[in-house]
Parts: sequence; structure tokens; C-alpha cells
Amino acid sequence: MHFTAAEAVTVLLGGLGIIGILAAAAAVARSSSIKANLELLRGEVADLTASNARLEGENAKMSQELTVLRDLVTSRTDVQELAKEIRTMVTTIHDGYVVLAAAQQGQARPGP
Repeated sequence: MHFTAAEAVTVLLGGLGIIGILAAAAAVARSSSIKANLELLRGEVADLTASNARLEGENAKMSQELTVLRDLVTSRTDVQELAKEIRTMVTTIHDGYVVLAAAQQGQARPGP
């Protein structure tokens, strides 16, 4: 079967038209796939933004708790130092009374 030049050009142009239509359909499909991926990425970015905000809130809360713990440690150290000073004062007073009591007993005894 032989085609005339006009028929060959018609078939060739028809083939090119079909290829163009298929290429356009593929581009549309690719475009819709890209749009779907963009929507997925936007959703993931929104989730990550929410997670980041939650983590920042937890970080602020932990910082506050750390400050409270530092204050407790400092006050505990202060209390321990105060308790040590009180023990020292009580021991000193006790020792003074013991010496005073011994001295008074020595004075109260009748002489030989």
C-alpha cells in the first residue's frame, strides 16, 4: 500500500496530533499529582508547626520547673547552713551551762 504525499502528511500530522494530546494529558496528570503532593506537604508543614509550638510550650514549662528546682536547692542549702549554725549555738550554750553547773557545784560544796 502506497500513500500519496498528501496522505502521508495527513497521517503524519494526525500522529503528531495524537502524540500532542497524549503529552497534554500526561502534563495534566503530572500537574494534578504535583498539586496533591503540595497539599500533602502543606499538611505536614502545618503538623510540624503545631508540634514545634507544643514543644516550645513544654520547653517554657520545663524552664520554669528548673527555676523552681534551683530555688529549692538554694533554699535547702540555706536551711542546712542555718540548721548547722543553730546546732553550733545549742552546743555552745549547752557547754556553757555544763561549765556553769560544774562551777556552781564546786562553790556549793562545803570546804574541807
